[in-house]
Amino acid sequence: MASLKEVLLELKDVINNVLSRKIDFESKIAGDELSFKRREREYYAREIEDTLKKLEAILNESFVVAPLEKRALAEVATRIKELKGLINKFKFLEATVLIENIFDIAPEIKIADADLPKSEFYLPYVPRDIFAEIKASFDELIKCYEHNCYRSALILCGRILEIALHRKYLELTGQDLLEKCPDIGLGTLVMKFKERGINLDPGLSNQIHLINHLRIASVHKNKKPFNPTKSQAKATILYSLDVLKKIFH
Repeated sequence: MASLKEVLLELKDVINNVLSRKIDFESKIAGDELSFKRREREYYAREIEDTLKKLEAILNESFVVAPLEKRALAEVATRIKELKGLINKFKFLEATVLIENIFDIAPEIKIADADLPKSEFYLPYVPRDIFAEIKASFDELIKCYEHNCYRSALILCGRILEIALHRKYLELTGQDLLEKCPDIGLGTLVMKFKERGINLDPGLSNQIHLINHLRIASVHKNKKPFNPTKSQAKATILYSLDVLKKIFH
């Protein structure tokens, strides 16, 4: 079993270690310190990232198993977004204070280990009204990946991004493209944003186009069969999850 409070304490411990060891994530590493200092910094960066992913996974599952706590969990979600911003700016002292604040308001909800992701992939926070649909596609995506069905995994990556972009377009414009253009593809979706003067980050657009290209290659018949490798599938899944983070954070 796991809970938001337990993982918040895990995160606080990691950050306290960073502070006590005086690890500087911004300065350049030079001279004889290069090897050890770099490994140490990379280790704690991974620890923080993995714990944040676990925190978001538990938050998502908490919304599912405890709908009566929706208001409190929504506040926790907002604070976690703030927390990630502080950590990304290496403001660790402020982050520890915010962690304590989140701990105080987080409801006591236990999540069974069986309900948490067993793979290296964690679904980031997404709006509640599309969570169930995205979670269903994400769970199927992980099954495909784990059973070496990589083309199917790439197709589901595209599916997840379509759901997310439709939701973001509705949020920004008030128009539901699913009503007028239910079969619109990823490439056209991105163009719709541009037509409305909504400029997606260039890096984000490039990620979406790359995922879409791989998805199209997986769906359509080609002269030479497209058989994505495990590495290609893994990279595409990570790209897709990163796009979700950027869209809704």
